[in-house]
Amino acid sequence: MESIYPESNPTERNKFTRMCIAEALIELMDTHNIESITVTDIIKRAGVSRRTYYNYFKSKAEVLSKYLQEIVAEYIKETRTRTDIGGFNDYAHICHCFQFFQKYHTFVSTLMKANLYSILINALNQYMEVYVLPDSSYSRYELFYYAGALSNTYVKWIEGGMKESPEEIAKVVYLFIHR
Repeated sequence: MESIYPESNPTERNKFTRMCIAEALIELMDTHNIESITVTDIIKRAGVSRRTYYNYFKSKAEVLSKYLQEIVAEYIKETRTRTDIGGFNDYAHICHCFQFFQKYHTFVSTLMKANLYSILINALNQYMEVYVLPDSSYSRYELFYYAGALSNTYVKWIEGGMKESPEEIAKVVYLFIHR
């Protein structure tokens, strides 16, 4: 299947440059409102030219969206190699999902602080539609419902300080969907 994340397989140098730009923006967002961050601020922090920035991105939202696409592409690659986690709504798979994305909680917190929840939900909806729907007995809207539930649970878990383990959160989700 062709990737919905074609940018996730660039040359290593291109990927490194794009990640530097994204990480520079994320770092700046830690102390500045996204609206007040300029392209000049980003390129200075990333150590790239303005032309390089615009070769890859049209906006700050696109920088963040592409960064999340890289994360999702990594998740897809990893889950494809795992035979021990079952289908997308099996406990082991849900648990793996929360374990994997736990390491990106700071990035997701940054998105939430900037009121950019749409970047997260759009990426998850796209994942469901392209990777889950073709092999699923669920409708698109059932998968979008599930995507919303997962993303909201993940965000609220982060906001709550991730006091529960990924296994505990996965159990809650699993038991709810298997009632």
